[in-house]
This record gives sequence, structure tokens and C-alpha cells, in this order.
Amino acid sequence: MKNLPVLIATTLLLSPAAFSQTDAPARTPTSTVVDADVPRTADGKPELQGAVWATNYFPVWDMNPMTKELVVPEAEAKAIVDKMVAGMQGIPDFQIDPEVHIIIGGTDGLPLVRGERRTRLIVEPADGKVPLTDDGRAIIKANSTKGDPMDDYEQRPNSERCLVLSGNPPMFVTVSYNRIQFIQTPGYLVLHNENGDEARIIPIADKHAGGPQNWFGDAIARWDGDTLVVETIRQHPDEVVRGLFGKFPVTPDAKVIERFTRVAKDELLYQFTVEDPKSYAVPWLAEYSFRAVDTGMFQSPCHEHNLSLPHILMGARMAEQR
Repeated sequence: MKNLPVLIATTLLLSPAAFSQTDAPARTPTSTVVDADVPRTADGKPELQGAVWATNYFPVWDMNPMTKELVVPEAEAKAIVDKMVAGMQGIPDFQIDPEVHIIIGGTDGLPLVRGERRTRLIVEPADGKVPLTDDGRAIIKANSTKGDPMDDYEQRPNSERCLVLSGNPPMFVTVSYNRIQFIQTPGYLVLHNENGDEARIIPIADKHAGGPQNWFGDAIARWDGDTLVVETIRQHPDEVVRGLFGKFPVTPDAKVIERFTRVAKDELLYQFTVEDPKSYAVPWLAEYSFRAVDTGMFQSPCHEHNLSLPHILMGARMAEQR
């Protein structure tokens, strides 16, 4: 699965339906009105705990080359995903990793947000593009110019070393099941990610307390009506570039604002804004929904059978012998 982002990006670029970029229509933020039957805690807040929330979508990070529309009908959404999956068949790397077809082909299609099929995660700016500045592009380039980032065992990413996988904000969606669950108390929020078995322990507070650097940054939470808002600053300097399907920087100077709204009994709307005047011309917003599932949380044995590094080193020794 290591080459999965490359496979998808290549598939998109090879699409015969690619179009010349034009200005996309303005988009109003998704409604966060909560349905009347959403369960609530004793203090009247929407209850986020008591359910396992999952995504299993085929996401496209920014403007989809097959259409400039953000929302498409079901039939068109299915055609887009089918074309992207079929396009992978001609990529040599696809044959090396046969599980890619099983995972990609088994998704729930394009993201479904409040009944709308979405062609991308970014909704603001309206053109669906990350508004990178020259400095932002330079940050991405600086973190991608150590030769091939996979050329040397010392260049393997932190996620492969099981240091941090999906817990650091914002949570960009993966192609495969990604499950989360919450624990709510009057003073704290715990957000547990299945992928990596990571837990963010976040105080309900007005001010950041500081403290030692950690992989998940310095976060505080508050309620804005029926929406839980998590604000994170001081993110880890070794996790500056994020994203699977489009790279974007999250520096220690950035502010990430996540909004969790249980808009329905079975739907949790997740919205996040990234603010960093050095990296971005304007703040930008992305969103997708989690669905309540009855599958439970599964163990994430990141280290077990993680043989990438031994195999890379063994391959290099065999090459030297030849």
C-alpha cells in the first residue's frame, strides 16, 4: 500500500475526462443543524461517544480532474470511482500490490455528506485548491528533495516507523476503513483513532497550557452550540508535510481548527480549517462525514509484520552481492 497515493494521482492525471480549470461556483458552508433525534449527554451536549464512527470513501483531495462540480448525482459519482479504479489496471505498480484493487474497489464510493456525493474534500476556496503561497510550496519541496524520500532506511516516514499514523490533526481520510471513537467528560475529550491506536487527550479549556512537544500538537476544545471545536497549535516539526492525495504543510506556526457535529444519529460531520499566513494565501476548509457503524474498533498492530525496513535492507545487500 506504500505506493497507493502515486497510483491514485497517476490515475487521475491519465483520465481522458480531464478538463481545463475554470472558476468553480461559490459554495456555502455545509449546514450543521442537528437532527432532533440525536442523543445528548446529561449536560445537553450532542453525544459523540457511544458509537464507532467510520469512513470508507474513495476521496479526492482537491479539484477533481473529471468534473469541476463539488456535488454530483449517484450515477456520475459511481462512474467517476469506476473510472479511477479501472485506470489503475494499467499501472505497473498495481500488479505488485494486489490488495490495492480489493481495498479501492471495496470502498463506499465518493464521500457522502448530508446526502450529497462529493467529488473533493476541499470546499473553500471555491476552486477546490489548496491556496499555497510560494513559502508553502517551498516547505513541501524542502521535505521532498532528499533524493527519493524512500531511497534510504533513514528516510522512511514516521508513519512507517509507527510513531504517528492518523492521530495528528487534521485527519485526512484514507482509502480503507478509518474508525474513530470519542470519550466525553465535562473537562476532557479523548479522540481515539483505530489506525495507529492513537489517543488525543484534549482539555476543555479557553487557553493553551503549553507543555512538552508531542506528535498531536497543543490542543484545546470548546463547544460552539452543538458543534465540538478543537483548536490545535504547536504541531510537531517532524510532521510538517501531510496528506495522501495532495501534499499540504502544517508547520508549528499553523493553527488547525476542527469541528465535529453529530448532524444525525448516524452521521458525524467533520470540518477542518488550516490557518497559516506564511504557507497559505487564505485559510482553507475541507470536510467529510463519518458514519456510525456496529463493527467496533479493531487492533492496529502497526509493528507486527512491518517488514518494510528489513526487506529494503535485504534487497540492497542482494543487489550488492549481484
